[in-house]
Amino acid sequence: MYRWQWIPLVCFAVAFLATLAVLTIGRNRALGTGRRRELLRDLMRGPGESLRDPMQAAAWDAAEYAALGLFLMPLLFFVFPLKAVYGGELPERATLGAFLAAAALLQGWILWRLWGVLAEARYLTLGYEAEVAVGQELDGLRHLGYRVFHDVPAGEGEAHLDHVVVGPAGVFAVAARGRDAPRGLRGNGGNGEHSWEVSYDGESLQFPGWRETLPLGQAMAQAEWLFEWLSEALGEPVAVRPILVLPGWSVKRTAVSGIPVLAAWRIQAYFERMRPRAEMSDTLIERIAGQLEQRCRVVALVPAGPEEKLRAA
Repeated sequence: MYRWQWIPLVCFAVAFLATLAVLTIGRNRALGTGRRRELLRDLMRGPGESLRDPMQAAAWDAAEYAALGLFLMPLLFFVFPLKAVYGGELPERATLGAFLAAAALLQGWILWRLWGVLAEARYLTLGYEAEVAVGQELDGLRHLGYRVFHDVPAGEGEAHLDHVVVGPAGVFAVAARGRDAPRGLRGNGGNGEHSWEVSYDGESLQFPGWRETLPLGQAMAQAEWLFEWLSEALGEPVAVRPILVLPGWSVKRTAVSGIPVLAAWRIQAYFERMRPRAEMSDTLIERIAGQLEQRCRVVALVPAGPEEKLRAA
């Protein structure tokens, strides 16, 4: 075997390992928490705060699987002929077939994992964009005397409340859910202006082509958790009402029962119609806001709370 025959293999292996090393180091630096905690200390949480790290992690995962998919198969085919070069004979058909089958299975697994990571990234991005859209609409309520809090941590785990609104009309746990229309109904195709309409009968959400009940249960679970936590923190019961918001969709309500389900652009008008509640004094609003503000700092020791019901939803 001649020395020059190693050159392509060594070059390709070095490129492969160097790419993975750069991706690994970049991932660790980007997702490191020490420096970020100092930079973000005492800042209030923004909409979708808890989704940012998972979104970045999914993007790095996709880059790593893409590198494996691009480099690993050619690297295997560089390594395999070395035996034939050493022995001076070509491999048998059975050996070659087994090698090709194993390489195809490995490549298929890599592509399957890459597809899964990209799907997860798309799901996280949709949820993040929904929370940002709803958060911006809610921030417009401040001139009505409401205090708005985003991404409120719920216990020591990753559970969180999308948004909490506190003001003259009471306390509201606002859940934001992002849903995409089926491909055939997007844009101006399909049913045109009705493509992005969801029907709500008080018990379920009828989207174009599928039905859901889970978002309603999640919104009610968030409100229940907030009620239990605030009542314990303040030493008195505080009523909390759930609201579900579907940004990008118009909502056609077919029954008067059930929790409020709103399009994002209807938030302002919904709160403007609400009457102040007698029990929501300025003192109580400030007490509630103080508890939420302390909890919503980016860097804070969040005490454990009754999050079991919230996680179960």
